[in-house]
Parts: sequence; C-alpha cells; structure tokens
Amino acid sequence: MSHSAIDWDVAPDHGQDPDNQPPTVLPVKRPRPVRHVGVIKLYTPPKAYGYVSGGGCDAIFNIDDVAPADRAWLINGQAVTFHVVQGPDGRIAKEVHIDRTSLPPPPDDGQVLKGWR
Repeated sequence: MSHSAIDWDVAPDHGQDPDNQPPTVLPVKRPRPVRHVGVIKLYTPPKAYGYVSGGGCDAIFNIDDVAPADRAWLINGQAVTFHVVQGPDGRIAKEVHIDRTSLPPPPDDGQVLKGWR
C-alpha cells in the first residue's frame, strides 16, 4: 500500500470552516471609453478653449485636452475624434485629435477631364 504526501485524515478541510475561506475575487466590468467623431464648431486660440459637436454629443474642450502635435492645426470646421467625460459644469471633450482618416473631396469635372484618377 502506497502512502500519500498528504494525510487526508489530519489535513484541515477548508470547505467546512467559514472563517478559513480563500478570498473571492470577482471581475469588475469597467466602462470602455467611446471615441466620437465630430467637428470643431468654435475655437478661439486667445482663450485656449473650443466647442466640439458630433457623435450625438456636444462638449467643451481646453487646449490642454488637444494632442500636442495637433494644437497648431486646429481650425473651425476641422474633423476631430474625442472622448466625452462628465465634468462639474457639463460635458468635456478629452483626448481631442485631428481626424486623419477622412477621404479627400471628390474631384470636380475639370480634374476628371484632365485624367485625374
């Protein structure tokens, strides 16, 4: 007869003692930030703030919330992507980036006649 490394008659049974249970870790579902695509409706460089609209959300942004590489290129009507968070005074746009995925405008008839492809 072979012997086991644990003597099951002597080892404590953890399933019976409620004070000696391992901690239970439950997964917590965190909300994923939704990235919206919108347009800058108003941007005033002297005041360093602006207003963005799109994706069903309108929000205010500060120049500090804009990506450093995109700060010099912000103009009214510019397509941007952003996250929306709820601030103390309303919605705030965070992580504002210029949207570089938009397609160029379609060619006009003159460009097509010249062989534009």
